[in-house]
Amino acid sequence: MSTTEPARSRPKAARGASGAPQVRKRTLSSVITTQVRRRIVDGSYPPGAQLNEVELARQYSTSRGPVREGLQRLVQEGLLVSHPHRGIFVPVLAYDDLNDLFVARSAVERAAMVEVLAHGVPAATIAALEQVLGQMELAIQAHEWSGVVAADLRFHELIVEASGSPRLTRMHNTLSGETRLGFNILVKSLEGQEDYLEEHRRIFDLLASGDQEGLLAELDNHLSSGLRTLHKQLGDPADEGHWHDHKGGVHPVVTD
Repeated sequence: MSTTEPARSRPKAARGASGAPQVRKRTLSSVITTQVRRRIVDGSYPPGAQLNEVELARQYSTSRGPVREGLQRLVQEGLLVSHPHRGIFVPVLAYDDLNDLFVARSAVERAAMVEVLAHGVPAATIAALEQVLGQMELAIQAHEWSGVVAADLRFHELIVEASGSPRLTRMHNTLSGETRLGFNILVKSLEGQEDYLEEHRRIFDLLASGDQEGLLAELDNHLSSGLRTLHKQLGDPADEGHWHDHKGGVHPVVTD
């Protein structure tokens, strides 16, 4: 007589008091990180806003542990700052912060461009950059300036990723959070800047043609232009004398 093995029961998902499946702590922490990051980037949490662990834990129906873990990730990304005995805040970028940010971006992106040209620009990168330029053009025509900013960031990310250097990519990703905060200021002043798309097209053409000297010079011009616009948008009284272009990248001026 044949026998059959009893069906193996699958482990049941843990359920809370309400009967709904409980989300794993690690997954919940990632969700909180993503949601809070989005609200910082879109301005829902403005510069200077304090984030309260207890309030966020209540909003997400969880303990403070996943919230604390999520906020610490954003501190590491530069999207939040932690002040001992005061709390965690959305940073307010000052002029020196912007100078330092653009100096760091210049160093990473210049190194990435040199690597890309040394090994040849992958066809996939060329295609992806062309697609992003198309998205930027459509966003400009529609006056969707947040879309312009997203395309700008992706354009530079693609070039750094094409370098094939995991470390350069990690460094650039680390700078992306603060860059997004800076672009939240810049987006208000993009309207009417018809040369914004052309700057990226010139970078693309120089990259595709392998003109390293021209490419690095155009990157310096592009970053310096963005920094200058940010300073004007912030109403920096020392705008014209606080920074300058340099053959080796964008460098702040040290004044007494």
